[in-house]
Amino acid sequence: MFKVAVVGAGPAGLQTAIRLKELGVDVSVFEEHESIGVPEHCTGLISRKGVEELGLHLGDSLQNTIKGAKIFSPSGNMIKVKTKEPVAYVVSRKEFDSILLRKARLIGVHVSTETKLIDVRNNTLFIQNQKRGELRKADIVVGADGVNSTVRHLIGIKTNKEDFIHTIQTTCTGEFNPDFVEVHLLDYTKGFFAWVVPISKDKAKVGLGSKLGDNISEALKKFISEKLKNARPYRYESSLIPCGEPLQGLTKDNLVLIGDAAFQTKATSGGGVIFSMKSANILAQTIADTLNKKATLKDYEKRMKDLNKELKLHYKIRRYANSLTPQEIDELFVKLKNKGIEEFLEKEGNMDEPSKFVGKLLTNPAYFTMLGTAIKFMTA
Repeated sequence: MFKVAVVGAGPAGLQTAIRLKELGVDVSVFEEHESIGVPEHCTGLISRKGVEELGLHLGDSLQNTIKGAKIFSPSGNMIKVKTKEPVAYVVSRKEFDSILLRKARLIGVHVSTETKLIDVRNNTLFIQNQKRGELRKADIVVGADGVNSTVRHLIGIKTNKEDFIHTIQTTCTGEFNPDFVEVHLLDYTKGFFAWVVPISKDKAKVGLGSKLGDNISEALKKFISEKLKNARPYRYESSLIPCGEPLQGLTKDNLVLIGDAAFQTKATSGGGVIFSMKSANILAQTIADTLNKKATLKDYEKRMKDLNKELKLHYKIRRYANSLTPQEIDELFVKLKNKGIEEFLEKEGNMDEPSKFVGKLLTNPAYFTMLGTAIKFMTA
């Protein structure tokens, strides 16, 4: 019997397990797939600041460094933000997750692949291991089992289809600027956008997201043919990402959620690696304190207050962006650029923590009148 069972071996689950083991807690990880980090749904774009704060070693997972972004409105108006130093890294999620897996196993974390959680009753886990049914015991069960979380279902948290975005991504060969990520706000990507994340000058991860029910395969083909005429796609992956408000009520009895299962993702971009790993550190400490009778699992959400503040602000920004028509976005781009938004973002921008600059933006007289409608979303 383990003190803690972690369901899911992505960054959230592995980081939770690693930190628990470092705190002296006996922990086991169950992963339903045969291999860790595949299929590779994520762009692997993570902030330099987040990497440094977490003390991550990227090693062979590092594919590229990013120094800026080009953001295009539906009609092609561009806002370009460039910095002297790298602001983000592009990593291979397969290699990134493998580094975490090796670290976990090296310090004694037990990791089982091809092991799927079926049910939890009290401290008994019903699992399917390579098509065989088995029982395991654990005092606490961590649901790091992704967007379609079984543990979230067991806790009883309900979600709506509007809380999810359907994404598709391909790897393309072609000609790309390796310093810049591209974001394209298109009239046929409802509720999200298309992206170009360069791996090198001749290879990039290209994808888009849209609301459930849209034909994203055809949308991606259209985007590539219209915007990336020399690009040649050769591998596709599709997935769901949570883009709703961070969930509340993350614990019930001995069950607790982390990562995508808890909607700990940035609704602006769908990125969740840095936030989920920071959340994992908070959760691991809370679990250790709970086992030592110094806290309860419910203290986890109290300790998540600062991170949730940022996640909620990402969600409010997404709601505001989704409220605008393509024409309104085009007009806003022109006005913002004329008022110096590029220079403002180069100085003040932060891809993880919008609270660092949103307040300054909305109270700046240069932008107040054109962003007045945004205030009702930010203060709701």
